[in-house]
Amino acid sequence: MALTRTEVAALFGVDARTVSRAIDDGTIPSVRLGRRVFVPRVRLLDLLTQAQAHAPADQ
Repeated sequence: MALTRTEVAALFGVDARTVSRAIDDGTIPSVRLGRRVFVPRVRLLDLLTQAQAHAPADQ
């Protein structure tokens, strides 16, 4: 299953252009099918899990 740029933007509460820039610079993994761009759900969850593991602990 995959998400669109708009769905990812809504999930993070940011503009779709911000997601597009992150996709273009490789921060957010994506798959291109023709002109359409999708973000694989599993890879996005992996990215978030890695980010959470590296975040400093709350004090």
